[in-house]
Amino acid sequence: MIDSTNNSMAAPFRDAEGSGAVSPETEALAGAAVPTEPFPPLLGEDGGFAPDWYARFDELKGMEKSLSKFKTPEALAKSYAELERLRRYPGVENEEQMARFRRLAGLPESEEEYRLERPESTPESEWNADLAERMARTAYRYGVPPEAMNALQETMAQAYDEAREHMEDARMEMEMQAEQSLQQEWGSNYERNMGRAAAVLRRLASETGVDADALLDNPGLGSNPDAIRLLYQASRLLDEAPLHHAGNAAPSPTEEAMRMESDPSHPLYEAYMNVNHPNHKYANELYDRLTTR
Repeated sequence: MIDSTNNSMAAPFRDAEGSGAVSPETEALAGAAVPTEPFPPLLGEDGGFAPDWYARFDELKGMEKSLSKFKTPEALAKSYAELERLRRYPGVENEEQMARFRRLAGLPESEEEYRLERPESTPESEWNADLAERMARTAYRYGVPPEAMNALQETMAQAYDEAREHMEDARMEMEMQAEQSLQQEWGSNYERNMGRAAAVLRRLASETGVDADALLDNPGLGSNPDAIRLLYQASRLLDEAPLHHAGNAAPSPTEEAMRMESDPSHPLYEAYMNVNHPNHKYANELYDRLTTR
């Protein structure tokens, strides 16, 4: 009897010689299946971290020195919890937490070791060492890193320089406006009237022991056209009622200069007032020497 079962479906495929064969697809899959070696465990038998446990994580590269200090998961968890507590500024009232905060912020061990450096933009003559020490103590108490405080000082020094330059520019602008105003008012008598104003200021200053040069450099006076007008008017009043000295003391240089420009009886009055006078140059130079002493 003939068997009707199709044996070709159940029997393995054979080649022409009748031997077993593997398809190309099977060979390719077999070659691609490379066995992988499992990661070593993070923890050892004692429950602590395995050596170099952090080396398998690319995100932790560069932190090996810090992470090597943690030997157990418990130690790592405590450190993380401490960082979480310090995410908010503890405040100077809690000295224990502030001490930890200072350590984490990289501050010195004590306030005596906290130093502030003189900014490069600040001349040594303007550096206030006492104030810097006081600021250092305050910065240490509040946990400000020295690098941040030095940067803040540099910013403040630059702002101070900018403000000083602005004030100097404003002073020069005031002087220019005052000069223009008085030149327009006095015309050709501007130099003479300015000399009289400066002379009377020096005369009054000599009577009271005040530094006349400091007054002239003061923007509130030297750049104020109204103040200069008052000084000029004062010189005219003093011509009518000059200051008297005890005894027969010789007149001061400022008094002599004022006589040269206001007293027709002075031997150099005509030479000083008349630019075409042959002795005008000498009288003018003498007047300048008298008013700048």
